[in-house]
Amino acid sequence: MAPVFITLGLGTLAFAGLFLLAEVGTRNGDHPGDARITAEIWTSGQPDESRPVLVVEIRNPSSTPLLAGLSARRMSMPGWLAGASVAVPSRTSRRGLRADAYDTVGIVPASETARFTVSVARPGSRYRLTAAVGQRDGRLRVHRLPVDGTTRLRMPLPTAMR
Repeated sequence: MAPVFITLGLGTLAFAGLFLLAEVGTRNGDHPGDARITAEIWTSGQPDESRPVLVVEIRNPSSTPLLAGLSARRMSMPGWLAGASVAVPSRTSRRGLRADAYDTVGIVPASETARFTVSVARPGSRYRLTAAVGQRDGRLRVHRLPVDGTTRLRMPLPTAMR
């Protein structure tokens, strides 16, 4: 009789574990209205400034505006090793997710594309862009993108972007 109860208990735990993994995968998965983020390194365009800036483009295909917080840090490991990641935090009241933790904060209107410039603290050739994007239904997604400066360095910013 004991082996039957052990088998039923293990089966129940396995089913609960699969259900939990499916729920997490659905929460973290891409939805059709999710924002798309791209970033490039540009020279600052100022004659006395040697640090580049990241120009971040956020495309918002949804019918509601979104709020984005952006910051960039110098990265020591190669971009191919770091990889891009997207997370959906379950606790959004953490200090690291507040607006004052990001260098640039902006709003992207519904069904539009917006460009933001993000300054970097120290010059380097590789950066990690962290973008916290608040979307419809209270959904917060945190994107971490490696940006490599060796292939995407652009010339000075247009005057409208300074």
